[in-house]
Amino acid sequence: MISEMKKGLQRKGARRGFTLVELLIVIIIIGILAGAMMLVAGTSRDAAEASKIISDLRSVKAAAVMWLTENPNVTRASWDGEGTPVPNVDLTTPLSDDPTPLNKYLDKPLIPEKHNFLFEAADIKVGEDDTETEGDESKATVWFLGYNLGENGANVREGVKTNLAKQAKSVGLYGEPLTSIDLTSDTPGYYTGGNKVYIIVQ
Repeated sequence: MISEMKKGLQRKGARRGFTLVELLIVIIIIGILAGAMMLVAGTSRDAAEASKIISDLRSVKAAAVMWLTENPNVTRASWDGEGTPVPNVDLTTPLSDDPTPLNKYLDKPLIPEKHNFLFEAADIKVGEDDTETEGDESKATVWFLGYNLGENGANVREGVKTNLAKQAKSVGLYGEPLTSIDLTSDTPGYYTGGNKVYIIVQ
């Protein structure tokens, strides 16, 4: 009787490892979980980077507004290098070439060789056409602050652009071309993709 019990215990304790099938199942489950986690992490990273770009645009926009307030004689030439300069005003170098005048309003200074911000002006539609008045009063020159997503070392993933496009309407992000923006429209020209994203300064 005792010998039979010993034999039974030996049979039960004989299996001390996992079978190949069990190991494969565990490896497959771990792979699925790891893939899901990488997908979630990548999506979160894209959303975080898009939020950072929007935050940077808002910070530089605030600095640009303060700069414009202190320089009431600023023209389009001082902003993006086009148009007619103001005589006797030392604003000959546009912000598009040298953004350092904004640095006194910023915590993190802009470096001309590295900054990815764009300063551009465009005539956009802001009202309905009025054929009875002279000139085109339905359009106005608007100054834009942009961010270069595709050049100067600022290449971003498509997921970041997708996140920017999702937030474009709520945040007020515009895309190219600026001259086609129509503020009287339900979708005036919001950013839908591409290498440049803009926000209106004034």
